[in-house]
Amino acid sequence: MPRRADSTLANRGVFESLGTCILYGCGAGLLGVTAMTVTSKIEQVFFTDRPNSYVPAHTLERLLRLPVRPDEERFGLNMAMHYGQGAVAGIVRAVMAMNGVMGPFASFMFTGVRLLIDQTLENWTGVGALPWTWPVNEQVIDLLHKSVYAFVTGWFVDKWLGS
Repeated sequence: MPRRADSTLANRGVFESLGTCILYGCGAGLLGVTAMTVTSKIEQVFFTDRPNSYVPAHTLERLLRLPVRPDEERFGLNMAMHYGQGAVAGIVRAVMAMNGVMGPFASFMFTGVRLLIDQTLENWTGVGALPWTWPVNEQVIDLLHKSVYAFVTGWFVDKWLGS
C-alpha cells in the first residue's frame, strides 16, 4: 500500500522537525508577544490607565537568583522574560501545528498553555498570586492579552508550517 502524502511536517526526521519547531515557533512567538505588547499598551493608554507590570522581571529575577532592584531598573529584565517566554511557548504551538493541530481551535487551546506557563513560573517563584484571587477586570485583561498572543502566534505557525 503506498504512503499517502502528509500535509504536515510530521513525516520528516526528528531532528529536522525539532529544528523547524524551534525556528518557526520562536519566530511566531516573538511576533505574538509583539502583538500582545501593542494591544496591552493600547489598553493601558486608551482604556484602563493601568500601570506597567513588572511581574515578568520579578519572576526572572527570582529564577536567576539576581539581587532585587527597583522597578525603574527592571525594563531589560521585563522585556527579556516577556519575549523569552513568548518565544519558548511558541515552540509548543509549532509542535502542535507540525502534528496537525492547527487553526483557531488549536490557538484557543494554546491560550491555556500560555496562561499555564505564566502562572506556573510566577507562582512557583512566589511572585504571582493565583489568578482567581485577582479582581475580575484583571483576569479579563490577562485572558484578552494572552489570547492575542496565542492567536497571532498560531496564525504565523499555521501559515509557515501548514501546507
